[in-house]
Amino acid sequence: MEQARIVFPAAPLLKELYLCTGGKSRCGPGHSFGPDVRLNYLIHYVLSGKGVFKTDEASYTLEAGQGFLICPGRSTWYQADHEDPWTYLWVGFNGTLAGAILEEIGLSYEEPVFSCRAGDELDSLMESLLLPPPENQNPSLNQQSLLLLFLHLLSRSSSVPQRPGERQSNYYISRALAYIQANYGNYITVADVAHYLGISRCYLFDLFKSTMNHSPQEYLSSFRLGRARELLTTTAYPVQDIALLCGYRDPDVFTKAFKRKYLASPTQYRRYTLEHPECSPMDYIRSLRRGNSQQKMEV
Repeated sequence: MEQARIVFPAAPLLKELYLCTGGKSRCGPGHSFGPDVRLNYLIHYVLSGKGVFKTDEASYTLEAGQGFLICPGRSTWYQADHEDPWTYLWVGFNGTLAGAILEEIGLSYEEPVFSCRAGDELDSLMESLLLPPPENQNPSLNQQSLLLLFLHLLSRSSSVPQRPGERQSNYYISRALAYIQANYGNYITVADVAHYLGISRCYLFDLFKSTMNHSPQEYLSSFRLGRARELLTTTAYPVQDIALLCGYRDPDVFTKAFKRKYLASPTQYRRYTLEHPECSPMDYIRSLRRGNSQQKMEV
């Protein structure tokens, strides 16, 4: 379970860099998110406790004073420790200069983990983002300024460690991920992936579970649904066409899978993004998940 306070972003002021989401979360033991694909850059900073962050290639155990970057279009998964679950803040952003700014800080998909000495200052900035702006200040300008200060603090006070010696660079996993990402729209199955690699489905399953903590089917479904979420947000294609583009022959199967993962149908998700352009779609999904968790607790 997760207790979260969330920033509601104002309308973007500049296309070069703008806030998409933000907030603070206190996670329960073992609380996890993913595997999922995001549409914008997302930085998490651990205020207390510890947990695990995983990309397709590596796994990192993090604690207070450390953080990680999630890049758009990449599948990631993270989980709070079962005995000392983490509390973290996060800020999501995008824009034509976002990648270059992160490069200046030293963060990238290949080097997503950092340590930062300015935890109290980052926390203070997030508290300011969570508050309504002063009455005499433009909300967009206020958030833009705080986002720039946040990134400036990271640039000034963070360090990116060397890649861990135990990087999970399994040859078969790397080829499997590349094959899925290139062919997810072609109705491939896990059996097709195993056949392409020349190994058994059981061996492929064991590789994924040991290195990525989820099955190849879970990764394939997550990647397809992540791409579908992006297409629902950025195109006017009919839901039936998006289902076909993402590897689902049956639109009803696609709709059920999408709703099972995000608790909203593709149509509901698209309607929300159109009616609330100032809000992050992930905030909508989080609100649905919190409501679902509350209902389960009340049963």
